[in-house]
Amino acid sequence: MLVSVASAPNPGRINEDFAVVSPETVVLLDGAGLPSGMDTGCIHGVPWFVRTLGTNISKHAIERPAALTECLADAIESTAQLHAGTCDLGNPMTPTSTVAIARARGGTFEWLVLADSTIVIRSDGLDAISDHRVSEVTSRQRAEMATDLEHLEERKRRIALAFAQRQLMNTDGGYWVAATDPSAAVWSLTGETPLPTVRAAAVLSDGAARAVDDFAVMGWPEFMSRLEADGPYNVIDHTRELERSDPQRRCWPRTKCHDDATAVLMQRELEGPIGRR
Repeated sequence: MLVSVASAPNPGRINEDFAVVSPETVVLLDGAGLPSGMDTGCIHGVPWFVRTLGTNISKHAIERPAALTECLADAIESTAQLHAGTCDLGNPMTPTSTVAIARARGGTFEWLVLADSTIVIRSDGLDAISDHRVSEVTSRQRAEMATDLEHLEERKRRIALAFAQRQLMNTDGGYWVAATDPSAAVWSLTGETPLPTVRAAAVLSDGAARAVDDFAVMGWPEFMSRLEADGPYNVIDHTRELERSDPQRRCWPRTKCHDDATAVLMQRELEGPIGRR
């Protein structure tokens, strides 16, 4: 397949998204940022974690015919082993990440989504696969903690919410994310589509899906049409324009004005000379 990718950090911050792409496989991670100064128990930090885990997932998914859940579980375990001797992996604030994997293998297009990332597939119809369990937990906690949070300044409010959210991480009734426990992989959303029917697919971090998921200024059909016509960079640039139009976050309430955004477009290979379908 033809693969194109664009990624942009939250302006002024380090990009905690990470993507590995090949003609058949895409792996996209979105590291969970925390308020500055919080102790994670890890000396390496979120960017190291997403790079290491993403590289390990890609290696397993490309080199092995195993199910994507198995590839993810083994990658989580091997990544944990790499820093178990130097870091406190029992710390509830240990680095975590969403995971989205798309793989064309044989006659099948396989996909996996864990936590707040999205895969959109254009085949005979249009299917969007999103795992919103993290945001559902956070929204519920915001409502339950509203009175306690009301008089806190923003940084302390974010710390309180982060602690509350991590209490439900990788628990039944909570949400599932890639951290140190390989069993989280079995809670991924997974599926497959006959490869000959797949015309295009998008693999998106939540920052790249904001126009649909958070701002609701378009639906997935329009998003995919824009992505296929203009490419990943232009989709992210459009998202930045929307964010800049609402700097006080009144129109679209959100924790951060901007977010890391990564978009990967997979398309069926061109037939004949370049530029002709």
